[in-house]
Amino acid sequence: MENQPEIPFAALEQAAEWFAVLQSGRVGKDERRRWQDWLAADARHRDAWAQVEAISKGISIAAHAPLAADSALRAAGRLDSRRKMLKTLALTVLTAGMGWQLARRDEWSQVLAGLHADHRTAVGESRKVVLTDGTQVWLNTDTALDEGFDAGRRLLSLYCGEIMVDTHPDNQVPVRPFLVRSREGTMRALGTRFSVRQFDGRTLLSVSQGRVEITPLAPGAAPTVIEAGQEALFTRSEVTAAGALQPSRASWIHGMLIAQDRPLGEFLGELARYRKGYLGCDPDVAGLRVVGGFPLHDTDQALAMLQAALPVQVRWILPWWVAVKARPQHS
Repeated sequence: MENQPEIPFAALEQAAEWFAVLQSGRVGKDERRRWQDWLAADARHRDAWAQVEAISKGISIAAHAPLAADSALRAAGRLDSRRKMLKTLALTVLTAGMGWQLARRDEWSQVLAGLHADHRTAVGESRKVVLTDGTQVWLNTDTALDEGFDAGRRLLSLYCGEIMVDTHPDNQVPVRPFLVRSREGTMRALGTRFSVRQFDGRTLLSVSQGRVEITPLAPGAAPTVIEAGQEALFTRSEVTAAGALQPSRASWIHGMLIAQDRPLGEFLGELARYRKGYLGCDPDVAGLRVVGGFPLHDTDQALAMLQAALPVQVRWILPWWVAVKARPQHS
């Protein structure tokens, strides 16, 4: 996949505002022409428009181009830009709609498997399942997990999302190893409680109790043991040095997102995992610090709490498109 340039916050906000206007059904010829001129003025505007359309449709993309954007680009005489916009649209639907950032062609098999996984949660949903051996597993938002137990092993395959595992002693002889496989490698539990989160090209392992051994996927990669109270990121080829486990790492099990002096931009990026659509942050306020506990199952309330505590304004441009920016100064 080609690296897509980051779309400026202002362009995304303008695109969402234009989308709201055009969806209102009360658009005159002059206003439609202004929208066409805005699209034609900058490639970043077209990329922003493509992202707004893609998120509005989720993963149900039609085989043809969105008629409004297509006609606007034809009117502007930008066929090359149209092709770029359609490419961006297709990529955005794939990644934003499914919640996965696919960086390698060979991950397609994992995507397809995840669509039919044994255990799944929707965006904003979390739940606990008890496996056949008594092990308890909590699934966080937008998670897909397969359970593959046989006579020789107990295996969980994590395709996307995040899980917390509380292993149960095996009642079979010989005792079967308990394994969790991510896109980057395999983790072997050594009698423990731990969490695994799948990122783009990386896996985060956090160990609360016991120990977990990581073996990256690359041939010849050396295993690394992570002790209780530690966490580590790993790729297909290596494991980073273990660091201290963040105390709030598992707060999502209790329906909370705990912020301990966390940058607002980073906090909103985490909160966005629990709501459909787009949640953006103006770079001008992204460095504000957030402290407190926020509900994950009512993200609108969490945003209201942020607005009450910080000098920011939460703008619902569309029901599914929310932007956080600096609060206007009144003279």
